[in-house]
Amino acid sequence: MPKSTVTALATCVALLMSITACSTYIPSVDYSHPTESVVAPDADNYIHDRRYGIVFSIAPLLERENMNSVEQVRLIRNNKGYYFVTAPGFRHVYVLEPRPGQLKFDNNIELTADGLQRPGFNQRGDYIEVIDRGTGEVYQINEEGAI
Repeated sequence: MPKSTVTALATCVALLMSITACSTYIPSVDYSHPTESVVAPDADNYIHDRRYGIVFSIAPLLERENMNSVEQVRLIRNNKGYYFVTAPGFRHVYVLEPRPGQLKFDNNIELTADGLQRPGFNQRGDYIEVIDRGTGEVYQINEEGAI
């Protein structure tokens, strides 16, 4: 076998091994947060969830709800990694997909035309339970919508 063929073959094998090593994944990751976070927005409508290490502006959510401010925001993360966000007075639960350096609006789930009075989240395996403690209504949702 000529020397150039051996060199080319060795280069191809090394390249394939490096590509395989770079594309290693860890399967079966559960991203869920077992309990909801309740955080108060700052003066600029940013929430800082120190427990789970996320900071973002709720201004786009307030705009969608036609509100100027809220006293507290509730968020939880499901096992697939989606964030669910709502607040008292919101008609929707917003589903946000994490992306590098941003959160993408993935879905907005309308639960009530009158707005949630005292919402709360519970992690329930494959779905999120939304409880309005003001009305006693209970909803089951996932990233695709109400179940």
